[in-house]
Amino acid sequence: MDLDVKKILKLDFILKLSFIKKVLILVGISAIIAAFFGQFMVKPMLKEMTKLSVESVAISIKLEENRFIAKDIPRFQREKEELEIKLKQALSQLPNDKEIPNLIESISNAGKDAGLKILLFRPRPDVPRGFYAEVPVDMNVEGTYESIYNFCKKVSELSRIVNVEGISVKVSDSGKTYNNIPIIKATFVATTFRFIPEAEQKANAAKARGKR
Repeated sequence: MDLDVKKILKLDFILKLSFIKKVLILVGISAIIAAFFGQFMVKPMLKEMTKLSVESVAISIKLEENRFIAKDIPRFQREKEELEIKLKQALSQLPNDKEIPNLIESISNAGKDAGLKILLFRPRPDVPRGFYAEVPVDMNVEGTYESIYNFCKKVSELSRIVNVEGISVKVSDSGKTYNNIPIIKATFVATTFRFIPEAEQKANAAKARGKR
């Protein structure tokens, strides 16, 4: 077998070095190997471990959130059912088309029963608001402060929702009195509400889209 003389001479040179130099050379070679191993093997592994650790923490947080949500599902279900009951109760107070005339008549009668003289009673067009519509009525009345208060009280006692808004009061130009109490004029809007059937809701939505 042929031997490389130069390689043998180099090895022979190393063997002739002192023990300390041999140790230093060995340490140097070991350091190079360790640096190589750390750079190309350990470092990528540490980077991957860090990435996996972060992902693990994120998964743990998400898992904890899901556990919290799962624990509260019965409460959410109860709240949903309670809201549905309240919605049904609210809808039950919204009259349909057939009931509106009677309701408007009830508002007029409440004014008369309270001792008001009705000067104007004019229903406006409905104002759609999704599943319900506002039904406003312009009213001008004449009477005492007490009769206006009684009217508002009677309206609040109706089985259906009626809001009295925008009250404007002034002393009557006639200068009339009732038991020495000045007669006043009041203008306001009495607004009730009606339930809109699903078919009408869709028609209103289509009409609104057509105006855009």
